[in-house]
Amino acid sequence: MLTKTPKGADKTVSTLTIGFLSLFLLFSLFDMSHMRQVIDTLFAASTDTFGPFWQWLMVLNLLIALLIAGSRWGKQRLGAQSTPSIGTFRWLAMIMCTLLAGGGVFWSAAEPIYHFMTLPPSVEGVDPQTAEAVVPALSQSFMHWGFLAWAALGTLATIVLMYAHHQGGVKLRPRALLYPLVGNKLEQHWLGAVIDACAIIAVAAGTIGRLVSWLHSWATA
Repeated sequence: MLTKTPKGADKTVSTLTIGFLSLFLLFSLFDMSHMRQVIDTLFAASTDTFGPFWQWLMVLNLLIALLIAGSRWGKQRLGAQSTPSIGTFRWLAMIMCTLLAGGGVFWSAAEPIYHFMTLPPSVEGVDPQTAEAVVPALSQSFMHWGFLAWAALGTLATIVLMYAHHQGGVKLRPRALLYPLVGNKLEQHWLGAVIDACAIIAVAAGTIGRLVSWLHSWATA
């Protein structure tokens, strides 16, 4: 049975998220040049610090997906129901639409252009913004949105969320990912609202954050 969450918890998430994003947009309109420097600095610091961890985590998700698919664990049923409530076709349709809405609409065009303008460090001997840079840029994008992306979508996070929701009775929110560690203690705790807000802001920052930098580059070109 799902635990009841006070209405104030959702209001806290909305207030934190909308408040932060509103301030971000306000400062961007006031001084886009300075905001771009802040974004580029934070982006570079995060990739330098956590870049190897994120890359190996994606590879680990792929290995876990292959292990589960090729073993008897792949037949393990997740969820408290004896039969699935959603058919295979509808489930695949929702997954595809979710991925397209969450990232494909923006990054399907933005990421190849970004890698074309700024080639990955692994590409040597090729100048950016040239005809030779097209193939490496598309290859990098296909790697990000190929098997690695689908493996990340369908392994650790999905298994933890389904276990927390169906077996633990918690709502499907970012804080549910911590259910194996803390149980349902975050369901009615202010820290859970902060975790949800940080997750929403991180998703937004993955799109509008880089968008600010590109808009500034386009405006000053």
